Amino acid sequence: MSEINNDLVEAVEVEKIEEPTPTVEEQPEVVEAPAVEEKAEEAPVVEKKASKKEPKPAATVANEKVAIFSERNISWQEAGRLNAGYSIVTKDLADKWLTLKGVRLASPEEISSKVAK
Repeated sequence: MSEINNDLVEAVEVEKIEEPTPTVEEQPEVVEAPAVEEKAEEAPVVEKKASKKEPKPAATVANEKVAIFSERNISWQEAGRLNAGYSIVTKDLADKWLTLKGVRLASPEEISSKVAK
């Protein structure tokens, strides 16, 4: 099976076909920029009107501060860091800290007795 039967194969001359080359040379299109004036036009300036600001409420629920007590130093990526002892934090952070073991809400009487000493 590895022998080739040359009797069945005819020799055929093959013409080499050359691809036609374009006769017209294509030049890249050159676009000229418009002349630049020495003075640029200034953009209109929008003036802010002085508006009367309404005073914000002094104590909002999100900014309300509470005191908590921690039995040890704790670091938490979501809430920050607590040192052992008393800390004053926002109500939102206190809600997170109070989920941990060893952290509790400190009463105002407890804080006043510790500060007085």
